[in-house]
Amino acid sequence: MNQFLRKISYRYLFHKGSKSLSSQTLLTSTGVGLGTAVLIIVLSVMNGFENELQKRILGVIPHVTLETSGGFEDIESLTKTISNENNVIAVAPFLSTQVVINNGDVSKGVFLKGTSAKNEISIIPDNMLIGGIESLEDSSAIVLGDSLAYELNVAIGDSVNLLNIDQSNPLIGVPRVVAFKVEGIFSVGSEVDQNYALISSDSFLKLIKPKNGTGIEVKVDNVLEARNTGRSIIEKLDSSNFIRMASWDQSYGGLFRAVQLEKIMVGMLMSLILLVAILSLLMSVNNLIKTNEKEIAILRTIGYSKWDIQSIFIQLILTIGIFGIFFGNILGFFIASNITEFLNFLSQAFNISMLDVYYLDYFPSIISFEQIVWINIFTFLLLLIFSFIPSNKAANTNPVNIINVS
Repeated sequence: MNQFLRKISYRYLFHKGSKSLSSQTLLTSTGVGLGTAVLIIVLSVMNGFENELQKRILGVIPHVTLETSGGFEDIESLTKTISNENNVIAVAPFLSTQVVINNGDVSKGVFLKGTSAKNEISIIPDNMLIGGIESLEDSSAIVLGDSLAYELNVAIGDSVNLLNIDQSNPLIGVPRVVAFKVEGIFSVGSEVDQNYALISSDSFLKLIKPKNGTGIEVKVDNVLEARNTGRSIIEKLDSSNFIRMASWDQSYGGLFRAVQLEKIMVGMLMSLILLVAILSLLMSVNNLIKTNEKEIAILRTIGYSKWDIQSIFIQLILTIGIFGIFFGNILGFFIASNITEFLNFLSQAFNISMLDVYYLDYFPSIISFEQIVWINIFTFLLLLIFSFIPSNKAANTNPVNIINVS
């Protein structure tokens, strides 16, 4: 593309006879920018919620559990061996089952874990509202999630009953019931708070008496590789008994796959905003071509090819689009980085609340520069592909008809 044609393309960005950008240029470029910014903001917020969900659920439940019939013979030696495996960041004895917890007329099924301050590798010790995990040194102590404590209507110092339905008294045929005193309440900000309770390992073994004894739980760095890590561990363990391995995705995999699908669908829907902005840009350029048909006809009569005419308007569209992408990146990055403050401002301005339905009092946001790069590439390709529509129309302008009409 020669210098003369490039100057013609740039001239269409400005008002005729002026050095100020035309309203058409500003509006269409802003539209592309807003579409790009919306994609960046929405995907950043989705990244944040996905990370919070992963941290608040997978930070509590075991990533990998190992159990064998009759229990492991030398757990201390096994935990040292497992801790040296790649992707493993923590190992501890594992005692967990489902029981019924009761207070007065309220009964509920919960996950009960036997643990101690030394062996607890979840995020619960860092999220205690009242008391501490050290209180489990008392064999009669129990630690509850805050939502569970609220549902049972208990506070620190109150008693609750644990009912082990699997081990009934053979003489009278009723479940075994043991009273525990609430010594701690935690909140990790997820559904775990509604159905999770902790007691000491010794109390657990007395109440439950698991058939497979004490298992092993493993916390990994890359949770997506949890199952492969578990299989690798089993292959390296020298055991004549069958080892049962379970990973977090067996219980929560569906939830996280749903979140991934939701992120893809939301991203596709938000892309429609960007597509509408690009179509608006094409309509504006199409109108520009109609108002400048004489100039195009003159260029064709003095020897410029169809491709030369096309290149003028392709460059025009890409220039406006690149300005829009640049503006959208800045706006998207700024709002995504301050999304909580931005939404609090909107809440106050319109007197609405946006956070009451969430466990969080803020909007998490994680900006992925890789996603931004792909958004920019996607936007640029859309602009490039659609730019051939109006530019092809301009190139096919028949100069004879235009001059005869004139």
